[in-house]
Amino acid sequence: MLLTGEKVLKQNKVDTGMPMTPIRHSKEQTYVVTHDLGERIENLQLLGLKTPGASDPFFLEFHNKVKDALAVILPEVKIVTYDMKRLVTDVWTEAIRIQRSIKDAIVVSSCAEVASARRGHTIEVNRLVDENGKIIGLGPRPGNPPIGEQTKGVATVANGNPVVLAEDGAFTGGTLEYILGRLESRGVKVAVIVTGICFPDAIENIRRTFSGEIVVVEEIEKPYEWMPDHDFVPFAPNCGRVFGEHFGSETLPCYNHEGISYCFPYVKPYGDPVDWASIPVEHASPFSLMCLLEALKLFKRIDEMNGRRITAIDLAGSMPRVSVPMVMGSRQLPDAEMPITDFLHEACEELA
Repeated sequence: MLLTGEKVLKQNKVDTGMPMTPIRHSKEQTYVVTHDLGERIENLQLLGLKTPGASDPFFLEFHNKVKDALAVILPEVKIVTYDMKRLVTDVWTEAIRIQRSIKDAIVVSSCAEVASARRGHTIEVNRLVDENGKIIGLGPRPGNPPIGEQTKGVATVANGNPVVLAEDGAFTGGTLEYILGRLESRGVKVAVIVTGICFPDAIENIRRTFSGEIVVVEEIEKPYEWMPDHDFVPFAPNCGRVFGEHFGSETLPCYNHEGISYCFPYVKPYGDPVDWASIPVEHASPFSLMCLLEALKLFKRIDEMNGRRITAIDLAGSMPRVSVPMVMGSRQLPDAEMPITDFLHEACEELA
């Protein structure tokens, strides 16, 4: 059974106080941009740093610049933005409603915002890539144990009871399929999947291995791309594709001796915005430079607020982790002790 958008609210009479009309574009393809950069930067305050708050005007200005740039770059594509905090609230509302209808069910998610430590159980998973930015498999997000250990923990907590799997979204459904398989191998039964943003291919792929109910908050019929805004900002928590390697049966992030992980942000000169973010090749450098300049502005301000120059080491221990950007094709790991603003300034000069 598949429930989407208005059907979810009408059937279950859930009032979240937010619009829930599903997007159904008959002609235009849709480029989805989700916004959570402000919340991620604000969370760095837990490390004892001073940062702009999530509601700071900088983040709204950045959102608008990205949206306006994409509208110019892709004039035939509909640009749609979502506030992740609101989307996650809708997903969580549905997950809890379903949990209450299934005896002893627990909620599990790979999105920490959906299933935080106080309201669910997480499987911290993301795609890992080699030094050329090529996907080598799914593995834990930096700072988390191998997926095998995480799913073992979920199985222990579930103790034979059903699981409601809640996700912020599904583009191809690959991650959800992977999680379903790993949970099944532990004897965990997923009863219902709740997903925020969802695309048709994802539903088809998930249906290959899952016959239960799927609840969709926002269905995008003609998807073009989906990008979180934090992936465009180097040194933002959870930015970029994480550099990893195979270790035995697991795929794991690579760390330096101080526990710093590495990544390829979705902007040049680090990553590939053409293949990864569907930015036309002729616009890849200007778009990347715009994002880098905004990142530089943000971290200059953070330097000023703290009265010193911040490095990646200062951000170590954040959850989600901050990974140091590296350039595709290079096996040389960058210097994590370099001030972030110097790092970003060099990247801007390379593209200018």
